[in-house]
Amino acid sequence: MNISNGIENLAQIFSAQPAPAASPAKSSNPSQSAALASDKAQLSIVATQVAQSSSTSDVRLDKVASIQNALQAGTYDVAASDVAQKVIASMLAPGK
Repeated sequence: MNISNGIENLAQIFSAQPAPAASPAKSSNPSQSAALASDKAQLSIVATQVAQSSSTSDVRLDKVASIQNALQAGTYDVAASDVAQKVIASMLAPGK
């Protein structure tokens, strides 16, 4: 069973990576060449926070491991009424 929320790879996307040194465009204007050499880019604060939040996880690995073991052993048992309640609750509150 693979459950994901689609943001696992954000740390790879937003991780701080040095930009490759670009050769300045050939220009006859020395001040323009100097301006090109000093260009830089920075991630926004939001992007930095997203990258940091994806590195910390609220997944309880001990619980996941125990459920995986129970699934593999064939001993994982969930009451049908519990499943039905969750299905109904998700249908009544689709925004969650």
